[in-house]
Amino acid sequence: MPPKKQQELQVTVKSQEQFYELLSGKKLSIVDIHLTWCGPCTLVSSTFRSIAMKIEEWDSRLQFLIVDSSLVPDISHHQASCKPKFLFYLGPKLIGEVSGVNVPKLQQMINRYIPGLDSE
Repeated sequence: MPPKKQQELQVTVKSQEQFYELLSGKKLSIVDIHLTWCGPCTLVSSTFRSIAMKIEEWDSRLQFLIVDSSLVPDISHHQASCKPKFLFYLGPKLIGEVSGVNVPKLQQMINRYIPGLDSE
């Protein structure tokens, strides 16, 4: 039996249209907004992985989106410095944000807003 294909942890958004398409579902979306030249901003994959691995059926309840703020003009105003910023969306609605890689605050926001297992 071949090994099970590993679920992709994060989606790199390539356009504003793709961004809004991804937000159209019922998942909690954690959007890592940054500029591609910002080294610290691009190193959060391990943080996403450690958060996701603690959540039952995470892939049906939340998604991690990586967005270069220059590619999605509608959210570029959220990126004011070379510091990661995370926007939280429930469907298309912006519900919160966290500045910097503050893992306890990220986890708190996820726990607060993640849809339940039965909210299909």
